Amino acid sequence: MTCCLSQGKIGRSGRRQGRSSGGMCLMVGRGLALAVAVAVVAPLAVTGCSSSSSSSASSKPSATHATHLAKPTTNCGSSGCAMVRTSRSLPAITVLYGASCSGIHGDWFFNAVEGGSSDTLRPSYALLWSFKRGATTARPSARAINVPYTKTTKVTLTLSNGKIKLSGARKPNTTVSATGSLIVRLSGSAASPSLTFIERGLRPAEHKLGLVSPFNAGGHPLVVPIHHVKTLAAC
Repeated sequence: MTCCLSQGKIGRSGRRQGRSSGGMCLMVGRGLALAVAVAVVAPLAVTGCSSSSSSSASSKPSATHATHLAKPTTNCGSSGCAMVRTSRSLPAITVLYGASCSGIHGDWFFNAVEGGSSDTLRPSYALLWSFKRGATTARPSARAINVPYTKTTKVTLTLSNGKIKLSGARKPNTTVSATGSLIVRLSGSAASPSLTFIERGLRPAEHKLGLVSPFNAGGHPLVVPIHHVKTLAAC
């Protein structure tokens, strides 16, 4: 995406009147240019402006692609924070990041962002759940799921309390509607815990649409190791 402003020319209709009208037009032109510049720069300061093309066959997830993702709002508890941060090839590079500001048994957020070219589906997920009162299993809900449309495929995903609804269409004549589930479990040992995501019921529908779920790549659950940290900038 290229951000630019175009400039116009001001003509003069007469020599004597040209000086006064030209000066007035110059003042008006400068005022308009300033107004347009403010109108353009303000949204760019929020969304960012990049000169890179989205058609690269091996592009990585971008910051603008993940602007809607969830962030915690509390500080780390006395026991520290729990964090997951890694990337996988599923087959596209997928960035996985999440945390609980009150330790493993607390309120979690989790973001999964897939990269790829503009002609492939690149879903991004922002999930929320809680392991309260010693629970080891939770049914996440989505703060947001975004799947940018391609020239051939449109997909819509929703997730609420562990229930996933998928609908989509792929040219020339494929239409899909399916319902599945997603749960997240605490797995591993106390010294080396992990998050295990188990997705069921959607793999045939995803295959028809060309959608690769980060939670069920190749038919295997997603397992992400948890790290204990005393401080975390996101909390």
